[in-house]
Amino acid sequence: MGKKNLKVGISVGQGRPPGYQWSVWVLNVAFKEAEFLRDEQYEHLVLQFQELARQEDPTHSDVVSVRAITPEEFHELRDKGGVLGKLNVRVFFGVDKDARAIVVLGAIKKENDGPTPRGDMIRMRSRWRKYHSGE
Repeated sequence: MGKKNLKVGISVGQGRPPGYQWSVWVLNVAFKEAEFLRDEQYEHLVLQFQELARQEDPTHSDVVSVRAITPEEFHELRDKGGVLGKLNVRVFFGVDKDARAIVVLGAIKKENDGPTPRGDMIRMRSRWRKYHSGE
């Protein structure tokens, strides 16, 4: 995916010592999708990704709720309540092990209590594949 389509949120080594183990890159489209969040809600989710960036394996955390959509492809960070209020938020991301980067693919305000809507999963899978193909 071209660099013009990515925002760098965190770079490996930044932050309090010992520094982040992973960079966090955000697709521009994901940034736009998150416009339903107020500033303090967005900042809360930024903190969640900072925590994941400190982990040896950002797909497994004792602090942040992460679920594999497909382990070899992408995951979702799940959060609701607190500063998010009644919002049930899902932020989708893939892990680019070669680049040592967490790539944020998109965000949704989940409206149902069941599984993540299939259409959203298909859209995120498409973005992850486009990222890998350099689109």
